Amino acid sequence: MTVFNNAEKQADGHATSVASEDGVPPVFIDKAVQRRLIWKTDLIILPALAMAYLTHTLDRANLGNAKTDTLEKDLKLKGNQFSLLLILFYVPYALMNVPFTLLAKRFNPSIIIPTIMITWGAMAMAAAATKNFGGILACRILMGCVEAAFMPCAIFYCSIFYTRHELSFRTSVFAMMGFIAGAISGLISWSVFQWHKSLSGWQYLFIIEGAMTVAMGLVLYLVLPRSVQKSRWFTEQEKALARRRQEEDSQDQDKNFHWDDALKETKDWTTWVFTLMPLLYGVGVASSSNFLPTIVKRIAVHPAKANLYTVGPNLTAAAVQLTTTWLSDRFQQRAYIAVGTLFVSFIAWILLATLNLVKHVEVGYFLTYLLTFGTFTPGVLVPVWLASNTTTTTGRAFRLGLNFMAQNLAGIISSSVFRAQDAPIYKPALVTVACCQAAFMLVCLGLREHFRRLNKKLERGEIVHISGGKERPNYRYAL
Repeated sequence: MTVFNNAEKQADGHATSVASEDGVPPVFIDKAVQRRLIWKTDLIILPALAMAYLTHTLDRANLGNAKTDTLEKDLKLKGNQFSLLLILFYVPYALMNVPFTLLAKRFNPSIIIPTIMITWGAMAMAAAATKNFGGILACRILMGCVEAAFMPCAIFYCSIFYTRHELSFRTSVFAMMGFIAGAISGLISWSVFQWHKSLSGWQYLFIIEGAMTVAMGLVLYLVLPRSVQKSRWFTEQEKALARRRQEEDSQDQDKNFHWDDALKETKDWTTWVFTLMPLLYGVGVASSSNFLPTIVKRIAVHPAKANLYTVGPNLTAAAVQLTTTWLSDRFQQRAYIAVGTLFVSFIAWILLATLNLVKHVEVGYFLTYLLTFGTFTPGVLVPVWLASNTTTTTGRAFRLGLNFMAQNLAGIISSSVFRAQDAPIYKPALVTVACCQAAFMLVCLGLREHFRRLNKKLERGEIVHISGGKERPNYRYAL
């Protein structure tokens, strides 16, 4: 293990101390070894999860692109049947989060993630063969069951390799691919919708994007390690350091699942606040993913290019999210940055609902950039904030499952309020998104204040944090 006593530390300028939370003297870690460990972890984990999330978003959101082609006409969809496809997708997409996250704790995310990818990719390709509402509905429901697992499993997986101070930016690196997927899907859609071959454009879209997912799932079976200790890419020195970092960070190295840890979290009221927040910001996330092409189509000079016009807002949002999450890790602030970025999007949703953009197309298109500016950022920072303030891995898996269950239930709200009779403006839906975002900002700031007061009490010695059966006087809650 690369740790030093005080004398060795004085002789080696490359060592840094890590404060212990159980009252023992601090240990000293070789910074060069730590940099090498983190660099290797980044190189192995992040590209794999990024490509997985790229395919996840492509397959989940391609229905919005397909709507701008002939999908509704070919499948003879009537009235609100398209909205029903979205609503009924989100039911299993929400309900299966907790079971799959607990399975990831039991069997390891490196097994669960590739398995679900191959399954939802196959369902996406099968959707291309459907002939009616019932057929595509069955495919979408099965997709929802397995796609539900990805994000909570991915963040839980990252928490196995990274400390809570490193999670935000790393999560953002692969979550950013959601925006890249929006841009890629727009380009693929714009291209294949111009093909004049034996199949319709939306069928080619489903086949191409589903096949990409299956191929990537097979690759991830070979790439994703179960842990640093079980990976051949790390030295014994790095493995020992990784073990020490996780002990300092989570106080829980138990690989087994414990129901009492999960039950304990249900009795903590902050668990349910962390569950409420994604229900609020998730309405905007789902609305942006599913209806951005439709919203752009309303203000586009050439409606056929609506998918192409979504590329710019998605790429801009990716850059913004990377920057804001880096700042979040740099200053260790989750709530302020989540609220600050979301406020920009909150204004955009209101303006989209109230302005006459038919006559001001340029203004409307600019607002779509603001709309995606911060809508997705809380979806990265809040789960990381939650994971940072949960010291057992079982409790973390359980709470992350609840968090994403609530965010996905918000998709049902989004799909319900975007009604066909409100087209092309969708004013009630846009106002609903803005109201939910306003409520989130208030709840988020209130929870931050609660943790700030707890930290003050910890500093004054009025309360003591206990985890892993030990008192940890240096522990502070993430804000």
